[in-house]
Amino acid sequence: MTASWPRRLAYAWQNSAHPGVLAARRVTDRDSRPAWPAVRTEFPRAGLTVLHAGIDEVFTNTAPLIGRLGEAALGPAVAGPRHLVPRARLGRETDADLLAIGCHRSRVDRLAGAGSLVLPFRVHLVVAVDADLEAMRRRISKRERWEFNRNRRRHGWTVRVSRDPADYRHFYHRMHRPTMANRHGEHTRTERADTAYHGIFRQGFVFLVERAGTAVAGALCRWDPATGTLTTRLLGVLDGAPEHYADGAFKAVYHLLLEWCCRHGARRLDFYGTEAFLAKGIFQWKRKFHPHVVLAPNHHAEKRLLLRATRDTPAVRDFLAANPVLEMVGDTGLRAVWFHDDTRPVRSGISCDLPGVPEEHRHLDAVLAALPRTPEHREPGAGQRREHACR
Repeated sequence: MTASWPRRLAYAWQNSAHPGVLAARRVTDRDSRPAWPAVRTEFPRAGLTVLHAGIDEVFTNTAPLIGRLGEAALGPAVAGPRHLVPRARLGRETDADLLAIGCHRSRVDRLAGAGSLVLPFRVHLVVAVDADLEAMRRRISKRERWEFNRNRRRHGWTVRVSRDPADYRHFYHRMHRPTMANRHGEHTRTERADTAYHGIFRQGFVFLVERAGTAVAGALCRWDPATGTLTTRLLGVLDGAPEHYADGAFKAVYHLLLEWCCRHGARRLDFYGTEAFLAKGIFQWKRKFHPHVVLAPNHHAEKRLLLRATRDTPAVRDFLAANPVLEMVGDTGLRAVWFHDDTRPVRSGISCDLPGVPEEHRHLDAVLAALPRTPEHREPGAGQRREHACR
């Protein structure tokens, strides 16, 4: 491994909740540049244009996610090149139908307007660990418990916790990287091997799920003794092979981590960060463990994603109806919102059902009331077909 301090600092800059790091980020993150980077995503079949702008994570996280979510309802997405947009223009941008702007929360009010939603930039899903293992298991969805118990009997998984650098290297290069490559291809984003080693592994361990003595799945975890929190950071299955998803080994990592936390006195298991779109697959999977949803415990807690419609079009309505979100309530509160109208029903196949998160069904006529409107041109039954296609 290379010299440790540069890599530890790089990790801390992106992930630390230390007051000193957060204070420094507050200074640098109030981006005062006159022009911000931006990317346009087009959905030609539906006639929707989304302009993504702001902080770097918009382009590595948000834009690809919105592209994938939009494709489910609107057809193929085409991303344009990165360019600069005058910051003053973002508040009155009219070329795009939808704006997705990532910025410090202090800038949101100046960029918002009619048709705006303010989302947390990232949230964490955190399970409170119960000393009573069976009580904690009962909070997991019944179907998920049944599948895990069946697969555990079938495959005889065991657990090994390792602080051996050789096990770290094996996990990173034989499990994590192949898994990311198979799942995300050219859009893969993850920590560098040396950053993960010094920033995560040296403050934690590799958690390995073994079958007949061979590690088939695992997680790189960071341990915070001050708060009793174990955070899952990188995951993977051996060689990224599909059979380790099919036989339940990947899912077993989460179940077995909860058991380990219960037996070793951890107070919280942090499943790490995700975006505030409820239709994202990993959000739907992790909510089955009945976690609490909280703002990210790092600089992302002060970032927001401003999702702003600039006009009321059928495609804007289609996108919003297909993609319920978590929105900010005040500085720290969260609310789950589903959008609908007279021809677009609430997307019933997407659930939230998390502790402390109220839920609301919001009519799109109210959300988009102040915006110029393009009339609907819809075939009979299109709303029903759209709802079916989104599930």
